[in-house]
Amino acid sequence: MRRRETLVAGGSLLAPLSGCLETLRREDAWRELVVDPPERVYVPPKIDETMPYGTATANGLEISISATRPHSFWTVTGRERSRADVRSNHAIHLMAAVRDAATGVVVPTTVATTIRNATGRVDERTLWPMLSQRMGFHYGDNASLEGAGSYEATVRVGPPGPATAGGVGDRLGRATTVSIEFDHDPKAIDGLGRTLIDEDEGRGDPDALEPMDPVAARAARFGLEGARDDAIPGERLGVASSGDVSFPVRAVGGARHARGRDGEQTLAVAPRTAYNRFPLPFAALSLSLLRDGDVIRAVRGRETIAPELGHHYAAVVAASDLERAETLRIAVETPPQVARHEGYETAFLEVDPATVPVS
Repeated sequence: MRRRETLVAGGSLLAPLSGCLETLRREDAWRELVVDPPERVYVPPKIDETMPYGTATANGLEISISATRPHSFWTVTGRERSRADVRSNHAIHLMAAVRDAATGVVVPTTVATTIRNATGRVDERTLWPMLSQRMGFHYGDNASLEGAGSYEATVRVGPPGPATAGGVGDRLGRATTVSIEFDHDPKAIDGLGRTLIDEDEGRGDPDALEPMDPVAARAARFGLEGARDDAIPGERLGVASSGDVSFPVRAVGGARHARGRDGEQTLAVAPRTAYNRFPLPFAALSLSLLRDGDVIRAVRGRETIAPELGHHYAAVVAASDLERAETLRIAVETPPQVARHEGYETAFLEVDPATVPVS
């Protein structure tokens, strides 16, 4: 994919943009470059550089924060999305990544930040769980600062929202607070590189940008990609797909999973985005075992994180039911309740049921 760099200075876009776009706010000008985005994952019109602010490790968590220019994004409630616009007091788009330090697995939870400088508190907020094509699943929001200077961000991370398995809960089962100091320079934020993507380079097409951190992206995938299949617990049943979501499925014996017992199997289903295969947290999945089109067993997937399987949705079924079944049907009852950056804002809201053979 060919791309071109565009300079940004003092908050004004230099050539080639001119004319009517100059009357639009900075972030809105770029949004207009994809006039009618498709109802799926698509290549956004730009890539913005980010500035790392720091990383801290505590209670088995690796917590990092970074920033880029303030920009609009979309929040999701149920199947409805709303655009969150930039306000005049926003200085940065603040981002936090929370991972299990031992495995790199993403941790869905609650993340709140308080930012202080020498004069006291300048910003306090709960960050949105968020999805972007460059960063994957993270937490973010536009935040306010008081100009150039030194700041301290206190990041409060709640216990994991999902269930935990395989010893992860021993590391992550409590709230964690870390403090990260950083220096803010408005000119440096405004001067971050921006890459524009032309239509003939794929802008608006079904595809996705490459992730910023390919190593972290691989670790976030189902089964910690790169491991031998025989090192991952259970049996790989296949990969179902629907729209822009893939659903790798494994059956894990009771002895290898915290919720299973003898005579039971845990179905582990890991919805992932198309192209980059990022995890999709905070959704509701129902799983149905079928034979000759009839339902043998219907269960709900419980959101779970585990070291070998990463982020997934787990449901315990009788081993005999799994043996009788011919097909597993996966239905997304509630789409991922995560905010979205450009390229994801129209995707994953309506997902048709997917099926995968299990015998």
